[in-house]
Amino acid sequence: MTHILPEKGISKQEIFAQLKQKQQQDFDWRTGRIFCSVYLAGKEIEEIAKEAYSMFLTENPVDPTLFPSLRDMETEVVAMCSEVLQGGENAVGTLTTGGTESILLAVKTAKNRAKALNPTQTEFELIIPYSIHSAFFKACDYFEVTPIVIPLRPDFKADAKAAENAISKNTILIAASAPSYVFGIVDPIKEIGVIALNNNLLFHIDACIGGVVLGFNRLAGLENVPEFDFSVPGVTSISMDLHKYGYTAKGCSVLMHKDKTYRKHQYYACSEWTGYTLVNPTILSTKTGGPIAAAWAVMNFLGKEGYCDISRKTMNTTHRFIEGINAIDGLQVVGNPEVSLFSFTTTKGNPYDLFDELNEKRWFVQFQLSNEYCPANLHLTVSKIHETLVDEFLIDLKACHEKVQKKGLVKKATEKVTIETVKKLAQNLSSENFEKLGKMLGFSNGAVPDKLALINRIMDVLPPDTVRNTLIDYMNDFYTVNEKR
Repeated sequence: MTHILPEKGISKQEIFAQLKQKQQQDFDWRTGRIFCSVYLAGKEIEEIAKEAYSMFLTENPVDPTLFPSLRDMETEVVAMCSEVLQGGENAVGTLTTGGTESILLAVKTAKNRAKALNPTQTEFELIIPYSIHSAFFKACDYFEVTPIVIPLRPDFKADAKAAENAISKNTILIAASAPSYVFGIVDPIKEIGVIALNNNLLFHIDACIGGVVLGFNRLAGLENVPEFDFSVPGVTSISMDLHKYGYTAKGCSVLMHKDKTYRKHQYYACSEWTGYTLVNPTILSTKTGGPIAAAWAVMNFLGKEGYCDISRKTMNTTHRFIEGINAIDGLQVVGNPEVSLFSFTTTKGNPYDLFDELNEKRWFVQFQLSNEYCPANLHLTVSKIHETLVDEFLIDLKACHEKVQKKGLVKKATEKVTIETVKKLAQNLSSENFEKLGKMLGFSNGAVPDKLALINRIMDVLPPDTVRNTLIDYMNDFYTVNEKR
């Protein structure tokens, strides 16, 4: 085994030289040519977040009496979020490390409340639309809750009647999206809210990616902003990420509750051990205070006026993207997006080939496998930085789309043989076949192949369990030290 830990420490100069070298292989997100994962509102805001984060890098919010500054900043950030979400005087919240943790805690809260109301209950169900974020399935896996998936309407919104019909004695929570990540469309929150109220059920709104946009679209006076927040009767909790469209530092989301009677079921306290008093509002105990300070600093710096201005510009940019894509023959935006994220698909050619061609031009969009509601598609999350890049992207997109059709990149005969071979391997899910499958997909030695079109088409035809297990095997291999990578 190669020794990685140096015998003697490396100089500060050499350390940062190596870090810069490693960083060269990363996507240059500051160019704005990436449409996911990173949200940039300008150099000044980035620097404010960094400086505030660094000031509280070592402070630890695990004990709020030790660092009351963090408690003060957190409660103030939560109060600002409550204003955006029309929470009123009674709304309370907690800052988490991200949208997934917020969603996990929302499900945990619902299960704990159900157990408090009915100590004999042993089975727990969560009603979610087909378009819900994957974090809800993770929560069900972690907390032993059964997901009950309801269908979508033709407009890609959750079917409220199906949600009502799915309610059973084991139901502890209904969840909906504002918006769904895939389609950028807000579920019928008012309709589902009535159902939740009538059945005394908790109703969680996943506004992780869209809450800030929708909230400030409303405050900015934009037209046709869907109702989604605490002003809607029946809504009991909302998750909203600040490190996305709040433009704060990574590691900051908020889970809001209608009032304290709901939030108390979120907490965990341990009196069984002999150490220090342990009361945790979140899954993590120890963590850096950096994200809390960065959120406080950025939100105060931008203020209502700053966020409203960004919202107006971002929605205008989004509409320009949508109109431009729909104007290209053979491309079509899926549904009618209501916020600044959307998907589009191809009626000519293949979106996976288009993904590869865009990558060649250093544009990174997300590919999404086909589902029962729409074909395979490409996804764009639009933020402030994209305002000046619309025309350049549309020109490149059109050129890439024409290239895909002209070159006939879908090599039917060759790929048919490959796909059939993969299907046969997938019928016997042995470790040996998984290794062969991984190599055929180009996932060997933890490497990611340059071209993904064939891989994505193969993933599209494999059973979900096979895809899931293949990805787990790949990731298990990816996070190892390997000089061949």
